[in-house]
Amino acid sequence: MKHPKGPQQIVIAGREVKWDCATISYEEIVAKWNDLDPSRTVQGKPGIRWKNDYAGGSGILYPGESVDVKDGLVITIDSSHLS
Repeated sequence: MKHPKGPQQIVIAGREVKWDCATISYEEIVAKWNDLDPSRTVQGKPGIRWKNDYAGGSGILYPGESVDVKDGLVITIDSSHLS
């Protein structure tokens, strides 16, 4: 579903990305991460940390889960799960 406020500025793999959907899933994050940084692809199925200092909130996503997208969302993956 399209984001009601239009594309939101989020950070994946240390890079700013415009995301136009209301949510982003675990699987979409992994695919986007691997596209943005093919030299450090995601290995296995690690928990993915998300945090949003602007809108508030933080947590960990697991396969099959998603998070609401709002400006300022930052997504990180522990470096031990990157190769």
